[in-house]
This record gives sequence, structure tokens and C-alpha cells, in this order.
Amino acid sequence: MPKKVVEMSAVQVRRLGYGTVKRAGGIKRVGEPCPVLHAVGGVSGLHLYCRPPGEGQQRGARSWILRTMVGGRRIDLGLGGFPDVTLAQAREEAREIKHQIRYEGYDPVAAKRAAKSALIADQVKQRTFEDVALQFYEKKCREFSGKNPEKQARRLKQRLEDFCFPILGNILMRDLETRHVLQVLEPIWTDKNHTAERVRGVIEKVCEVVRNDGVLKNGLNPARWGNNLDHFLPDPHAIHTGEHRAAVGFTRLPRFWELLQIRDTVPARALEFQILTAARPGEVRFAEWSEIDIKQRLWTVPGWKIKGRKDHSQHHKVPLTERAIEILKSLPQDGVYVFPGYRGKEHISENALNLTVKEIHETDVKGGGVGFLDSDYGKVATAHGMRSAFKDFATEVGKVEDYVSELALSHLETASARAAYKRGDLMPKRRRLMNSFERYLYTGNKSGKR
Repeated sequence: MPKKVVEMSAVQVRRLGYGTVKRAGGIKRVGEPCPVLHAVGGVSGLHLYCRPPGEGQQRGARSWILRTMVGGRRIDLGLGGFPDVTLAQAREEAREIKHQIRYEGYDPVAAKRAAKSALIADQVKQRTFEDVALQFYEKKCREFSGKNPEKQARRLKQRLEDFCFPILGNILMRDLETRHVLQVLEPIWTDKNHTAERVRGVIEKVCEVVRNDGVLKNGLNPARWGNNLDHFLPDPHAIHTGEHRAAVGFTRLPRFWELLQIRDTVPARALEFQILTAARPGEVRFAEWSEIDIKQRLWTVPGWKIKGRKDHSQHHKVPLTERAIEILKSLPQDGVYVFPGYRGKEHISENALNLTVKEIHETDVKGGGVGFLDSDYGKVATAHGMRSAFKDFATEVGKVEDYVSELALSHLETASARAAYKRGDLMPKRRRLMNSFERYLYTGNKSGKR
């Protein structure tokens, strides 16, 4: 039979402390302080675990341990710290646990795990939309890539803070319903549909974070479109106007070009370069010297920088005209980007090109001109709209095949453009087109000379 432990009194227990090493072994030396288990009696297996004091402590921590058998295995079950849990309380709890183990098949370790799991599950259900959205935001910030990940992160944060958080922020995810999502979307669905669609997508993705946790009502995403929001909101295609960016008519380009030449700024040179290459403003803004081959008179835009291009191996080669080469040679090549920004910025700002267009419009109006408004929308032309002017020139003045101008614009949507891209035999035609366009900008005549 196991030796019966003498039942200690509360005073005796209070005096218990850590032990010392009796036999050297490994890195331990005789006489060093060490933790020790003291059997206190009264209940079989009840011990007081005493640790040596840490740095700055007068007495080490002491806690109750119940060492007992559950099924076929021995467990050490913590009953709390001493003296917060008194000797009498520890004995009472130990007796109750041993009774449950013996007569009720109770497993205290399994019970603790189940309680912890239930607590974690309940905590998940207590999370608000803002809690989950911020977790989603942090994840996306680590994933954003491309030309400007900071801009992507800023736009996501803006959609959350401007549209989602004011209405959804404090709602528990388990209580979130379609009616709440509609409160966000209905005020902007018609007038700002492009933005509203993106906000809906953000809400849907935030909800997906917890959908598999069983938190959402009926396990359904309240921001899903099909068989849900489509019952309450008009189809985006039915209300989206498809308005293009404002453009200057190509017949006004020579006058615009004349005023552009006068301006002595980096954004002005960047806008010139964009017009001469028919590139997207973002491609010019982030153009790098490593993409430029002045000797071959080529600019190679990597596929991953081209909007909407899924195959990043399909680069866009742009033939450079005489004036484009002059612009490049006039710029310092001491940075990564071709067109540096102000105040030490690596590249020009997002609005630099559009602001330049606006300033040239205002200059023309002040001089008695009509300015550079889009004839369809009555708005000041944009830098991106210069691509539309180029397309009109190529069609009405350049008289080139449609797929030639489409390739010049880096469009691969049509079958003929894709076939021509694969053949790779259009560079001479495209170079003649770009040179003809440059001459037109200077003279207003296709065959005129600079």
C-alpha cells in the first residue's frame, strides 16, 4: 500500500518553500535552489508546488497540484495559486474532482480543453465588423504588389473608413444581415456605382474571413450579390453610364502641343512623352530607365505594369520618336524612375499630368481661346484622354489598319490585334505611325515637317 501522508496544518503549509539540489547532474549543482512538490495530506495526490524566488522576489511562486489517475494515465491538475486558494479550499476541490473521476467518469483535462475551446469560439462570435475588417486590411497590405502597393492600401482603408465603418463598424459579425449592407450601398449605388461595387466587394471579402467559423447567420454571406442583393439593387450594368475620361479633340492637339512646349517642368515633359507614346499616364509615371533603350529607340513596358494584362510575359514595346528621345536625353539619369517628382520624391505625383492639362486649358482660356474641353461631356480634358485623341488621329488622318493603332495603345482585345502581336512584324508600321503623329502635333499636317 502507498505510504499515507501526514495531514499538514495551514500553518505548516504556509512555511513550505522551495528545495535544493541533493545530487549533482547535468548543469545542476548540489545546493542550488530548485522547485519541489510537497504532499500536504488530507487528500491523496494533493501537493503544493514551490518554486525558487525570481530576481527581485522575496518568495517564489506557490501553487496547488493534484496528481491523480484518469483512466490509464496520470495527470497533474492545477488548482490555483497559494495563498489565493487556501489549504481548505484546495482539499475541498481535490476531493470533489477525485469523486467525479471515480464515480462519474469525469476527465478534468478534457473538460478544461472543451471550456477553452468554447471560450475561443465565443470570442470569435463577439468580434465586430471593424475587428475583422482591420484583420483583413492588415493581410491585404502584406499581399499588395505592383506599381504602387501603398496606393492600393490607402484606397482599401478609405473604403472601409468612409463607407463601411460608420454603419457596420460596431455590429457583431454574428448579427450582420443583408439589411445592414444595404444601408451602406443604397445611398451610393446609383450616383457612385463604380465605387459602390467596390465597397460591396470589400464587405463580401471581410465576411468571408469568418464564414467558415460558423459566425454568419445561416452560414451565408450578407454581401453576396446573387440571390441576395440583386433582389434589392438594380443591376450595375443597367445604371453604369460607361463614361470615358474626358479627351481633347485631335484637331485641337497642335494648339495644345504649342502651349505645352512653353512649360518648363518635369510634369510637362512627362505629358509630352505620354502623348508621343500614346501610353497610359500610370505607365509614364512609373517608367524606369531600365526599360528605355535609347540606342534602339524603344521603351519596353513590362507586362505586369499594363492595366488588365493577365499574361505578364506580354510586354509592350513602344517606338520612340525624335522628340521623345530629346526629352529622355534632357533628363538626369540618377534615379530609378525617368520622371522624378518634387521634394525628393522618386516619381511624379498621381495628379501631375492632369494638373498640367488643366493649367494649359486655363492658359488658353485666359488668352482668349476656347480651352480644351471634351465636346461630349463639357469637362476639361485629361491626360488619359490623349490616348483617345491619338486613336482618332490614327483613324482619320493616319489611315492605318485598326489593329496597328490598337497595338500602339497596348490593346490586345481583338483577335486581329492578338494575331499581329504574336507575329511581331508591326514595329515598322507602328514607328511610321508615331513619327507621323509627332509631325502632326508640330504642324497640324500629316506630311508637314518640324
